[in-house]
Amino acid sequence: MKTAIAAAAVLLLFLAMPAFAHRLDEYLQATTIAVERDHVAVEIRLTPGVAVVRALLAKIDGDGDGLISEVEKQAYAEQVLGDLSLTIDVRRVQLRLISSTFSKVDQMKEGVGDILLKLDAEVPRGGPARRLVFENHHQSAISAYLVNCLVPTDPGVRITGQSRNYEQSVYQLDYTQTGVAAGEATSVSPTSSAESMASRVSPFEAYVYHGVRHILKGYDHLLFVSALVLAANSLWDLLKIVSAFTLAHTITLTLAALNLVHVPERVIEPLISASIIFIAIQNIFWPGRARGWSRLGAAFFFGLFHGLGFAGGLLNAMREMPGATMLVAILAFSIGVEVGHQMVVLPLFAVLKAARHARPELVTPSKISSAFQRIGSAGISLAGVYYLCAALTGRS
Repeated sequence: MKTAIAAAAVLLLFLAMPAFAHRLDEYLQATTIAVERDHVAVEIRLTPGVAVVRALLAKIDGDGDGLISEVEKQAYAEQVLGDLSLTIDVRRVQLRLISSTFSKVDQMKEGVGDILLKLDAEVPRGGPARRLVFENHHQSAISAYLVNCLVPTDPGVRITGQSRNYEQSVYQLDYTQTGVAAGEATSVSPTSSAESMASRVSPFEAYVYHGVRHILKGYDHLLFVSALVLAANSLWDLLKIVSAFTLAHTITLTLAALNLVHVPERVIEPLISASIIFIAIQNIFWPGRARGWSRLGAAFFFGLFHGLGFAGGLLNAMREMPGATMLVAILAFSIGVEVGHQMVVLPLFAVLKAARHARPELVTPSKISSAFQRIGSAGISLAGVYYLCAALTGRS
């Protein structure tokens, strides 16, 4: 009981701390598009995660002095501009850079800084039915894209449809504008329309994908759940442990995404790493406590911090979202995270189960189970120590 009270006190202490952040393993590029009768405004917020920011800064900071000069800012903004494409009614439209704002280098290294680019383009003459296609292929190897339109301020402009490809690097917006003669209409090729229909994906599906992608690149989270799996002897044990972990991380993910809980990255990252070490060490030296209520409690307790970690892959994507859309995004992202977990948990459990019953006439299943648990946990604990050192030294 004393241990539980102490753990709860520590949790409350951490939840009361300000300034939320989390290590991201991708370059999040969130775009909003505002369509008016005579022009299009595009705003792109680029948020590099700390796992990729150093390589990115090396490309931006050409002279390597640790500062981003105005000349370097302009050069990088032009580089991003070169990787963008905007067409309206199948006609290429030139995007112009209006302004660029860069966070401080230290903020970017902590995963809380970003780059804000504001762009503008003139809309060519056309008919009442218009089609806009925006493409973003900047740093595609490390990037996650999000794109949406804003409600038009001009009452004569009405959005009729949006579609995105799976990665949201290609976005199509259909809209109408009143007060235009029918003879000015510009046709859209059936081929481009068919290709767009084939590539459509709903926002819900996009956030599920984003959640799956985020967790499959979150090696520290995957190490933690792998350590939990190693101690599960039956499918029922696995179900209870995973349920406790899922419930916990869903609670804090939702609270953080709704901006109700703020915990700094410098607290979350070491705690996640420590959770890996704790579970792995428990598997090795106290296998009796690796099952039952003590393990369920540990899975739930540490799951609270992992949920705050998951939220880092969602917060920047949800800026300025309306309430209903935000709830859909949280739900879809949570489902994606859980799908990503199961892609690791179930195959690992199946392999362990098969190995335990491979040659029962030579070695008892209990000895095989113990060997797998200890050897696997030893490797996981070493990886946890690496992540803990990286988090404490700021190299994560």
